[in-house]
Amino acid sequence: MDINSAIELAIQSEIEGREFYRMLAQQTSDRKARKVFMDLSADEDMHLVFLKRLSKTLQTKDLNLNELKLPSIRSFDDTESPIFSRQFKEFVKNADLEISALSIGIKLELEAVEFYKKMANSTEDKRLKELFEYLAEWEKSHYEALNSQLNFFKKYLATKTSFFRGF
Repeated sequence: MDINSAIELAIQSEIEGREFYRMLAQQTSDRKARKVFMDLSADEDMHLVFLKRLSKTLQTKDLNLNELKLPSIRSFDDTESPIFSRQFKEFVKNADLEISALSIGIKLELEAVEFYKKMANSTEDKRLKELFEYLAEWEKSHYEALNSQLNFFKKYLATKTSFFRGF
């Protein structure tokens, strides 16, 4: 796959991610989750703008990462429950949409990480390799937050429904 095809594929992936997180923000009843999903949607939109700018740059001249001004990777403050509020766990038994959304989001982010790593490994251009590795790390931060949140809910549900309370 050539670089332009890879960037076009990445652009489509970012559009899908942006719309997915935007839909989740509109659907959830949890205020913190709504904000985080909107932030994730905004991240995907930043990726999209960045990739479009990259595509245009590659058509006119050589790649210069310094000119592209890579945005910083988002951090999630609460590593145990990075997306939903802690109070939301009381309603998690009725949160099929949110839990399904986390699972889908995890898969999407993992696919993006793998795609960018594959692109990094398939190029000899040091600057391009650096760019794709950066994008993989960015998507990995999203994956880790979603996965952490899903594990938080799983642990909560297992504890809540367990007969063993630990003595």
